[in-house]
Amino acid sequence: MARASGRCAQPQSTTSVRKISNHAVITCSVPACVWVFKIVEHSVATSEPLVKAAAGRAFLRTLADAYRRHRLLHAMAIAALLLAAAVGLRTGNMPDFGVLEDYSQYLLFAFWIGGCAFALGSFFHLALIKRDPEPLGTFLRSIGGVFGDAERNANSLNGLAACIALISAFGVLKGAVAILSPFAWDHALAQADRVLHFGRAPHEWLWFIVQSPLAVRSFNLAYNSWFVVLIASVFIACITRRDTKLRHQFLMSFMLVWILAGFFLAMGLSSAGPCFYERLGLGSDYHSLMQALAAADRIYPIWALSTQDIVWSGYIGATPGSLGISAFPSMHVAMAVLFALYATRRSWLAGLLMWAFAAIIMVGSVVLGWHYAVDGYASVLISIAIWKACGYFLGKFAPEGVAA
Repeated sequence: MARASGRCAQPQSTTSVRKISNHAVITCSVPACVWVFKIVEHSVATSEPLVKAAAGRAFLRTLADAYRRHRLLHAMAIAALLLAAAVGLRTGNMPDFGVLEDYSQYLLFAFWIGGCAFALGSFFHLALIKRDPEPLGTFLRSIGGVFGDAERNANSLNGLAACIALISAFGVLKGAVAILSPFAWDHALAQADRVLHFGRAPHEWLWFIVQSPLAVRSFNLAYNSWFVVLIASVFIACITRRDTKLRHQFLMSFMLVWILAGFFLAMGLSSAGPCFYERLGLGSDYHSLMQALAAADRIYPIWALSTQDIVWSGYIGATPGSLGISAFPSMHVAMAVLFALYATRRSWLAGLLMWAFAAIIMVGSVVLGWHYAVDGYASVLISIAIWKACGYFLGKFAPEGVAA
């Protein structure tokens, strides 16, 4: 998704993203905390292997072995941090921590809902389908088994550390794109869209969606759920117990797509996107699209519009903080395709669902005005190319100890 950045001074943004009521969060969190405490208490009590391993040399050896297997990922994360430090010093750009805080609230709430749904689903499956005489105890023991595994914990610590470092670096790099390379490709990308779509802009072919407020609202919900899918996909890959080439292929591809496509290629073809086309004084080609979105917003809240206002305010320096504007390539589409490639190797059903999700994100990026269609098309090719390249590399030079 596009974010904002602009001027040679630090770009700016607001924190006007709609926040969940503090009262609602506290009210919902109390029972959740009680459940979490019970699960952790039971896990500690029943996971003697974890307690013993973490306290002694066995776990340290396991952690050291995992570190050696992940050393290439750590090197990539460190390189990204060094690049971000150099870029940050050059531009003075820093991420908008206010917006990050807002998104964190949405994500925490989404994971709380998802966690509760998973717990209830597992409980009723044990109670009603398997007819377990003690469904709660069985469920708690299964959780303890998952988080009481030394090998899983060692893989998780290394994978999550590398990914968190990478995302932290990208927060600085994304906001610096428009500072280092001012927008120059919007007109060319818009023209390319028309050439590829028989003389019409892609959103004109999708007008049956654009003119429906409910459809626009649905695509906006799906588009925002990308953040939850992103974190869930990375988390699942990181906590996998068996450290395989497939796992490393996903994590390596994940890091390279962000840096190579999200920063270097974004600078090479720096563009703002259709939603900012008219604001940049490039013409009214997308005026009808933005008017249709504004009309839908009067019926259902279209969060994309308020977010676009936030990042634009940061770009022009009206408010403090920035996450960066960059349309080409679409990182939403690139990541969704990467998730689909990984999921397909894990399960045909999961792969089918994730390819459908990627298609929805592709359409949503155009309908909501964030991207030109060519942004998404390029992202598909980039993700597949990087995925294949990483697979080939690991086939030849996989770290010792990584399973096939």
